[in-house]
Amino acid sequence: MNDLEVAAEHAVLTGQIRSLVAWVGPGRKLTQTGRIGLTDARNLVELLGTGDRIDAKIGDRVFKTKSSEELAHLTRIVEWAKAARLVRVSGTRLVPVKKNAALPGRPLDLVMALLKAYPKLGKSLFPRGVYRQSLIGDEFRDVSEALIAIMLAHAGPCPLSLLRASATDLIEDRYVLDGLSERQLDFLRRTVDTDVRIAVAALAALGVAALKETQDTAELTALGRFTIGRSRGMPLPGDPVLQVRITLLDVTGPPVWRRVLVPAAFTLDRIHLVIQAAMGWQNYHMHAFRAGELSYGPDPEGVLGHLEEAKVPLADVVGVSGRIGYEYDFGDGWEHELLVEARTEAEASQTYPACTAGEGACPPEDSGGFPGYQELKEILADPSSKEYEEMRIWAESQIGGEFDPASFDLTEANARVSTA
Repeated sequence: MNDLEVAAEHAVLTGQIRSLVAWVGPGRKLTQTGRIGLTDARNLVELLGTGDRIDAKIGDRVFKTKSSEELAHLTRIVEWAKAARLVRVSGTRLVPVKKNAALPGRPLDLVMALLKAYPKLGKSLFPRGVYRQSLIGDEFRDVSEALIAIMLAHAGPCPLSLLRASATDLIEDRYVLDGLSERQLDFLRRTVDTDVRIAVAALAALGVAALKETQDTAELTALGRFTIGRSRGMPLPGDPVLQVRITLLDVTGPPVWRRVLVPAAFTLDRIHLVIQAAMGWQNYHMHAFRAGELSYGPDPEGVLGHLEEAKVPLADVVGVSGRIGYEYDFGDGWEHELLVEARTEAEASQTYPACTAGEGACPPEDSGGFPGYQELKEILADPSSKEYEEMRIWAESQIGGEFDPASFDLTEANARVSTA
């Protein structure tokens, strides 16, 4: 075994999953509500070493466990195994998934499967109660993606405060919180803090992250960087990478461009997501790539004549010093030029895709293409204009904050690109 396989073999969760699958064998009976019975649960808590307390005693009182659902750690392990399609419920039995029967014997593949299933865990990962609901659990697919992306973008330990801020921002974007009292908001913040720690602790159990409570940081392990990278199509060290300059045509004062590093094997549908993230577009509209006489892009009605972008790697349509076009929003007609500046090799210390440079703010969506955007900039540059206040408010509503045509934040752009 190499070092990564050893790390995968010895991860706490992989051991628990292997033991669970072995225990399930050809199948185990469940309760009428689809839960593991309490007698079996008692055995599993000891067998898997979950740390759950059955019939917990607090002071002189004993709180009887009425259902295995109350055993949070055991529930997470079982739900994770279900999400990874290692076991499934058939009627009132928990049975193995035959096509994945060999996975427990392949440590790296098992970690990859469990990592892929991680965003599906949702509420099963977090404590629940009458007074405690997890908004993180409700939005866990997106929250988990954001947490992993932030840790992936950090070469070393990542402050948990950044992870909490990301999760909080996502929740605030999706829920109306204006009516909450300060006490309720404080409770929400503490719940988010707890749930982010639980989410990272789950990754630590899988061996892909290290949670350092005393330093209030989290860091991806070598196993984590490898498996997360492979799950995202990240190249191995030495694999070909293209350095691409994306320029928004016609726009000047200032110009708008980005430089990105992308795996040569990325297909055009992934390149589309990289462009959207690097530029700052919101992916609201149709798009198309143009290489010579050919066009690639979505064609749901089959009337645009586009070739299927998901089957064509960027390296197959353009080489070093070559250029192709990319149009976004056929109404506004935002034309971009992609210039392949260089072909390099992937480095172990670099995350891909990545944004490494740029200039100028992305125009607000639906600002009317180059002519409309030029007019908008002229109005915003003249506070005495009659339209100034109206257009300022509109521009801010489009981007969620103050709009400055000259602004560009490389850190934010790279964070967006890392999730593309």
